[in-house]
Amino acid sequence: MRNENQKLSDFQPLSKAANDAKRQFCKECMITKIRYDAKQLGYPMSYYEGSAKHNNEENACVGCYWYDPLEFKRHLKEKK
Repeated sequence: MRNENQKLSDFQPLSKAANDAKRQFCKECMITKIRYDAKQLGYPMSYYEGSAKHNNEENACVGCYWYDPLEFKRHLKEKK
């Protein structure tokens, strides 16, 4: 259901395949409390913030590839 305060910019432009993958990896993360490791996709770092442990805090997903793939890629460029 759409929230009246939502804007188009609040959403990530993902293909169906990417959206399905994100849903599955996020679901696994919530069950196992282990965040997705972006090195599995060939990236040189696992997360740009935080560690492998998902701590259930409000911003626990920040830094994970699936939280925001474009932001993750921006941090790769900054790291160089």
